[in-house]
Amino acid sequence: MNKLVKKYDIIIFGATGFTGQLVTDYLLLHSDAKDLKIALAGRNKEKLKNLALKYNEVNPDTYIADSFDENSIDEITKLTNLIISLVGPYSLYGEYLVESCIKNSTHYLDLTGEPNFVKKIRNKFSESKFKSIIMHCCGLESVIPDVGVLYAVKKMNSQKKDISFFFKANGSLSGGTWASFINAIYSNQISESIKINVKKSIRKNNRKFYYSNEFRNWVFVFPDIDKQIIYRSSKSSDVYGKNFTFEKYMMVKNLKQFLVIILSFSFISILAKFGIFKNWLLSLRPVGSGPSKNQIKKSWFKAIFVGRGNNEKVKVQLSGGDPGYGDTAKFITEIALCITNQYELLSKKEGIVTPVECTGELMIDRLKSAGIKFEKL
Repeated sequence: MNKLVKKYDIIIFGATGFTGQLVTDYLLLHSDAKDLKIALAGRNKEKLKNLALKYNEVNPDTYIADSFDENSIDEITKLTNLIISLVGPYSLYGEYLVESCIKNSTHYLDLTGEPNFVKKIRNKFSESKFKSIIMHCCGLESVIPDVGVLYAVKKMNSQKKDISFFFKANGSLSGGTWASFINAIYSNQISESIKINVKKSIRKNNRKFYYSNEFRNWVFVFPDIDKQIIYRSSKSSDVYGKNFTFEKYMMVKNLKQFLVIILSFSFISILAKFGIFKNWLLSLRPVGSGPSKNQIKKSWFKAIFVGRGNNEKVKVQLSGGDPGYGDTAKFITEIALCITNQYELLSKKEGIVTPVECTGELMIDRLKSAGIKFEKL
């Protein structure tokens, strides 16, 4: 991969957190990682030591690194070809790590869904020349629409490709995700994402909320960073056609469920604007906490993509397990292994890129092998 010879292939930063432990487990036990040099990094020496002991056959090295200690961040980025960053909220803890990765020609992956953080990194570094791959939004909630849209458009023939993405899932939040969500509201990132997505929507008469007879569910437009990712990916390949449009919807069983979601979101959004209530909300799910193994095992997701073109309609579905953590750990790890082991086959090998811009169809193949079901309906 990189021309530079470094001590490690991959370092997991934030390895002792809830998601970090899932990623560590998935990566260290993966058959594609058996010949790789992997290390763990985080703030707590004792937690790192205990985590490493669980994998005594691999015996991973550990490093103390703190987001606010630039020397410690520089140390780990100099040592490795790729960093998996699981330390969020990224708007608080992530900027210098990206800068250090660029400075030391180290690839960088994260799980952010924070629009302002992604925008800030793009504004600061997109015009710079560097050898690193900088990839945000490597979790299931962003990779599924990115990969799923590519899978759908490849089955279409017309130049007009209008993709509607319908998502349904059962899962729980970890403390880290909850903190990112609350901080995004507090810093106005949610409303900014809504403004950006409204501006990017070029569909005419696009419905925001309606009952779908096809799915027998109520569906509503979900404003997040995914639409920005999809449109960036669509510019990287001719397979998307000359007239490409996209919209993302969440599916709910009934109006009551929809109203509960909207009212809860509105209530939390109001409270999170005030410091005292923000801290109270953060205390409800402390960083480092997460759902139980039993809850993760019972979780699932279904992602349906309906493609409409000139006299054609295509419908495909992606499905799998826990959308919040089990499969999110799977997705970011598979991207890391793809970059590490299949570097010469990547579509883009440097710059700030989306998952599909970088990996293309390689991720479809990897996710199929990892148990994600792809099917044409």
